[in-house]
Amino acid sequence: MRTDDRKTISIWDIRAKEIQTLGNKLKLEYQWVAEDHVEILSSYLNERLSDMTFGLCHGTRRGAEQGWFTKHLTGHPAVIGTEISDTATDFPATIQWDFHDTKDEWTGAADFVYSNSWDHAHDPYKAFGAWVSSLKPGGFMFLDHGPNYDPKRVNELDPFGMSLKGLETLLNQQFDGIGSCVEVIEGGMHKTIPIITLAFRKHATA
Repeated sequence: MRTDDRKTISIWDIRAKEIQTLGNKLKLEYQWVAEDHVEILSSYLNERLSDMTFGLCHGTRRGAEQGWFTKHLTGHPAVIGTEISDTATDFPATIQWDFHDTKDEWTGAADFVYSNSWDHAHDPYKAFGAWVSSLKPGGFMFLDHGPNYDPKRVNELDPFGMSLKGLETLLNQQFDGIGSCVEVIEGGMHKTIPIITLAFRKHATA
């Protein structure tokens, strides 16, 4: 890679962070997902995993999701959320973090990773790679989906859109031999719009 290529990527990363931070602040009072949806996902995990200790929620804005997971999961494991904006630390169990990046102490540590903000990724392969690397063997990654993730709705704030089938294909190809998509979970609403969730599971021997 040439030096000028590295500079271009660096400038893009900075620009993307600025856009996401501004978008966060403009929508700070807006909560996309409701507690009943997180409760459904928690029940799914409770039926399949035991002795859960740690979970990650990426792009959580006000931190509601991690609080609801902690409330509804058996054993009340530690669940933290990430948010790229400097408003992150204004909210409980939330750290300021770019979800494209890996954190050493998360590697292989999470029983689950959840996000309804994957459409904010400017490099989805990097983001998904970081998230899957965080999973314990047998752990789950949950990605919400609905009409708002349509590729036709891509913009500067939401630079990545994909159909449910396309997302499933992408994950199965990217993580072939590491894990696979195992189910589409129905349940929960965003106002009048049904939310579905693609469940990816890391192989137990990964």
